[in-house]
Amino acid sequence: MEKKTKQNLLVTVTGVVLFAALINLPDVLNFAGKIISLVLPIIAGGILALFISVPMDGIKNILNRLFNQKKKRLSDKLIHILSFILTIICVVFVLIIVLTLLIPEITQSVQNLFKQIKNNIPALLTYLDKHQLHADWLNDILSDINIEQAMNQFLGGLNILLPNVADALSTTVNFIITAAFSIIISIYITLDRSRIGRHTGKLIRAYLKPEWSSNILRFFSMFYKSFTKFLSGQCGEAVILGTLMFAAFSLCRLPYGNLVGVLTAVCAIIPYAGAFISCSISVLLTMLLDPSLAIRCIIVYLIVQFIENQFIYPKVVGESVGLSPFYTLIAAMIGGKMFGIIGIIFFIPLMAVVVELLKENVSNRLKESGGVSGNT
Repeated sequence: MEKKTKQNLLVTVTGVVLFAALINLPDVLNFAGKIISLVLPIIAGGILALFISVPMDGIKNILNRLFNQKKKRLSDKLIHILSFILTIICVVFVLIIVLTLLIPEITQSVQNLFKQIKNNIPALLTYLDKHQLHADWLNDILSDINIEQAMNQFLGGLNILLPNVADALSTTVNFIITAAFSIIISIYITLDRSRIGRHTGKLIRAYLKPEWSSNILRFFSMFYKSFTKFLSGQCGEAVILGTLMFAAFSLCRLPYGNLVGVLTAVCAIIPYAGAFISCSISVLLTMLLDPSLAIRCIIVYLIVQFIENQFIYPKVVGESVGLSPFYTLIAAMIGGKMFGIIGIIFFIPLMAVVVELLKENVSNRLKESGGVSGNT
């Protein structure tokens, strides 16, 4: 069969398949949803393994330098396993610190709130007596209530509520199962990623043209390096922002300075949006302790957040992946609009790779056309 005939046949078959899919679009979407739910633990496990591998590589480099100075060096496999264990210990240690700071402060705030309510009850009763607001009006309302009708409405509400509760329980169980499988898969991928990477490379080179396979493997390699630099820069930026928040809360005499600093540093791993999550929690805690300080808390937080977004974040994270502040903001905006928090995290290193490849392509085209190549 001639090449042109094959192309025409491929176009025809593709058109027929797309037409059939459009006609049966609900069934196609339902089938796609089932496929996504089936592979979701694998996707989530791969993403989690990618996050774990960044600090794990840093710890592995430290262990390699440490044991290279020893006469009896550990095997690469043992260092790999040891670096994984130390990474998990570090993550658990950070979580314990955050929870140790967060839970007691929230408990104390709730206790203070109940104390304020309890102390204000006598004043409320005095106010009601002063304005002659007795409980007679409540008895009048209760006497007009039809008990039988109220019970029927209550039972009808239960008939609506119970299926929703069952659906919620089913969703919760499915989430727990998916999360458990994702964690297990991420552990297997992290511990055996070298062999998985080799097998993936072989499959790509076996089933794709040499030019395509080399470009795809190069793209994945560039993305991993860019993501490693991005996550490292993000952690550095999180420490800076947490320190700034602690200093600002201390200078402005706002409560929970230590807690806000740690909470902001943890949430700042999420680009741009993480600080606003910690801001909401901080304002809530401040309101529970002293509602009059809530406005000051919001103003201080927004000022520090504005300075961080405009000057610190693009400088620290953008330069770590080789992006200008403009491209960093664009990548975060597009990723957030399309895929939420995960999109924000992945689109910045992805944008760095795209910009780098575009620069190479422009430079090659200018050289081929006889133009002057330069930085784009």
